[in-house]
Amino acid sequence: MKASIPPVALLALVLLALAGPARAADPVIAAAGDIACDPSDPGYNGGAGTSDRCRQRATSDLLVNAGLAAVLPLGDIQYDSASLSAIQAVYHPTWGRVKSISRPVLGNHEGGWNGYFDYFNGPGAHNGPAGPRGQGYYSFDVGSWHLVALNSNCDRVRCFAGSAQERWLRADLAAHPAHCILAYSHHARYSSGHERSHPSLQPLWTALHDANAEILLSAHSHNYERFTPLSRDGRRDGANGIRQFVVGTGGAFFTGGLDSKVFGSEAAQDHTFGVLKLTLRPGSYDWRFVPVAGRTWTDSGSQACHGPGGAAPPPAAAPDLTAPVISGLKLVPRRFRRSATFRFSLSEAANVRVTISRRSRGRARYRRLGRFEQAGQAGPNRRRFRGRLRGRRLGPGSFRAGLRAVDAAGNRSGVRRITFRIVRRRKR
Repeated sequence: MKASIPPVALLALVLLALAGPARAADPVIAAAGDIACDPSDPGYNGGAGTSDRCRQRATSDLLVNAGLAAVLPLGDIQYDSASLSAIQAVYHPTWGRVKSISRPVLGNHEGGWNGYFDYFNGPGAHNGPAGPRGQGYYSFDVGSWHLVALNSNCDRVRCFAGSAQERWLRADLAAHPAHCILAYSHHARYSSGHERSHPSLQPLWTALHDANAEILLSAHSHNYERFTPLSRDGRRDGANGIRQFVVGTGGAFFTGGLDSKVFGSEAAQDHTFGVLKLTLRPGSYDWRFVPVAGRTWTDSGSQACHGPGGAAPPPAAAPDLTAPVISGLKLVPRRFRRSATFRFSLSEAANVRVTISRRSRGRARYRRLGRFEQAGQAGPNRRRFRGRLRGRRLGPGSFRAGLRAVDAAGNRSGVRRITFRIVRRRKR
């Protein structure tokens, strides 16, 4: 005897077949920085914290079993210095419960970085979920979105135009032309909180805007702040701007500074800990600030991605991803009797050739006198110049120095020039 299918059940099966396979839910991610207190902190309270301090467990409770695709710890994960033992003591029992889906960025309280990389990547591991050791910038995809983690400690890993990180960022964005792009770093390009905005991040902000990125997540200021979408030069740009969120509400403590707001700030608070949750849809995103249990302040909204179809950035020459770059050239002092010091930065290790020319009297022309060389390292460099070439002291006059870097593969930078003057030595 054949079993009959009830008409209601049969109708349901037909409708299911017509609908086709179910679409997977859009991924949700969560982010916050400035997270765990040291056990010696007066507000630690056995790990429970107080109303305004050391709430790392309360914020982590918002992440556990929440169906998240990724968690983005936005730096300063462990105060005051993130040694491996300190991370294991406080961060690990709380936010460490979602370590398997965490993709962090470096803050300014990560100490010498070894504990940070050992914790997230594994002891001594060169690479892993926190990116390459000693570098800390990397990218990955969540659903249809491309996510870029940046190192905003610009005094240690440079951020200037032409730096290794800026060149990597532009190359990565060109290789991943996703319709929706999210970047995150510890320091904020724009912030009303303590220390305010960070202009040193402008080259990275410009690269993101050129690629039509949607979002920059940051922390450092211990508060929550949402900005209107801003252009590459910080003006309101509802069509193609980047929306920035500052989410320094991970649990440590508040730093204040919101008495006056910088341009573009739309919502801000420094009294409620919590995390920002983002639903990453194929062509849009939803945001919602989720407060810790017992608090009610929130912020939410939705935004469509402008994506690669947004307004084209101003025309610019494609970056040369192989040649070294000289930046920040100075000569201190520019007027001297005995000696001065060249100061400059290199995007990579290279040999630097310094050509000295003298200005002809009464003319704007320079006559080449000779050159010297020095091996340069990636990052800041100095070279003392004692006013001599080929063992002979240069006489008083106006001069010009031209610097060119040549790397091991023979790639040459553009020439950077600076003028200076040697004056007569005083008679004794």
